[in-house]
Amino acid sequence: MADLHTVAVIGGGVVGVSCALMLAREGHVVTLVEEGRVGHGCSWGNGAQYNAGSALPIAYPGVMWRALRWFADTDGPVRLSPRELPRTLPWLVRFLRTGRLEAWEAAYAALHTLNQPCAALYRDMLGDADWERLFRPNGALHVWRDVSLGALDKLVDSLRSRHGVAFERLNAEQLRELEPGLSREYKRGIFFPASGHVTSPPALVEGLMNRAAALGVSVRTARVQAIEPGTEGVTLLTSTGPHRCDRVIIAAGIASRDLACSLGISLSLASERGYHITMPGTSGVISRPVTDAASAFVATPLDEGLRIVGIAEFDAPDAPRDTKQNKKLQAYARAMLPDISISQVTDWMGVRPSTPDSLPIIGPHPKHAGILFATGHGHMGISGAPMTAAIISDLVAGRAPRISTAPYRLR
Repeated sequence: MADLHTVAVIGGGVVGVSCALMLAREGHVVTLVEEGRVGHGCSWGNGAQYNAGSALPIAYPGVMWRALRWFADTDGPVRLSPRELPRTLPWLVRFLRTGRLEAWEAAYAALHTLNQPCAALYRDMLGDADWERLFRPNGALHVWRDVSLGALDKLVDSLRSRHGVAFERLNAEQLRELEPGLSREYKRGIFFPASGHVTSPPALVEGLMNRAAALGVSVRTARVQAIEPGTEGVTLLTSTGPHRCDRVIIAAGIASRDLACSLGISLSLASERGYHITMPGTSGVISRPVTDAASAFVATPLDEGLRIVGIAEFDAPDAPRDTKQNKKLQAYARAMLPDISISQVTDWMGVRPSTPDSLPIIGPHPKHAGILFATGHGHMGISGAPMTAAIISDLVAGRAPRISTAPYRLR
């Protein structure tokens, strides 16, 4: 039997809570350390979808030319703050390198391996009743306004086929049969039957946390100010006092960057701020997540209303919100779903911890085996959280990880 440990998990988002639950299931004594409310950081405001092969690394062959157009377009989905440029520039260089064909295909393979089993793993973690309450496995849709397939489309189809991903290309008529509310400007699409969404991202984290708490996981509300590795364990210096444990899991989103820096590690994480708007009473206009591929935004029907998620804003995590992004997302919503009535809107901004190759960082500190990272999931926290937690539980137990961790190494 594997040795049991006291473990502190830093970060109360979907990744951190998933790690806490899986570790507690194996008998470890787990404390979740979260500065705010569990499940109310970036995990609270995401696009709510999970994918099985539909998501691609954000950097792809030819991405540089599209990125330049996006940066130049004030109404486009990407914004780079001049004050954040010195910190972001090295990340952007690595991002462009990932767009090379060989690197991009390898990143896709690693994403698929990590994300593909997420629905089954969540069912095991939550149990049948909670899974069926929270999950809607009715597929996802990507749509385009242009008719013709380009070279990249054919390359992506080939890549997905090689990995056994189920997808169906649809014409304009088939799009309208599947989602009658979509704009008639959309001429083609792809349907992914193995993908889907959750009805409420915070309810997902709450369900996982309830299961974890039933297994003895405690929550310490505190900010982690420093991590001190020692010969017989690790000490967290927090805003409410020290906390000693055998193992530490850093799953703190963008805050992982500063914690790593204090440990002598420079993580390639960018502060990619995302925005959403939610419109109560309009969720029934579509029945599954719909992604506008050209403008990089997603519409998802949630219990609380229709959510529109988008924008990649590279700025400091604590910089003021850009109020123009709300109006931009409303314009996107009207363009996709022309018959919706927008009478009430709530909005939100959160910080995605994004890596240049879209792959999360999962694994131990190179000098301190008791400190492990589980961060950098960017746009795909819901999809990647369960397998990330499984890998972390393997590493803490001293087992060979169930999938190769090489693609997710510290970098």
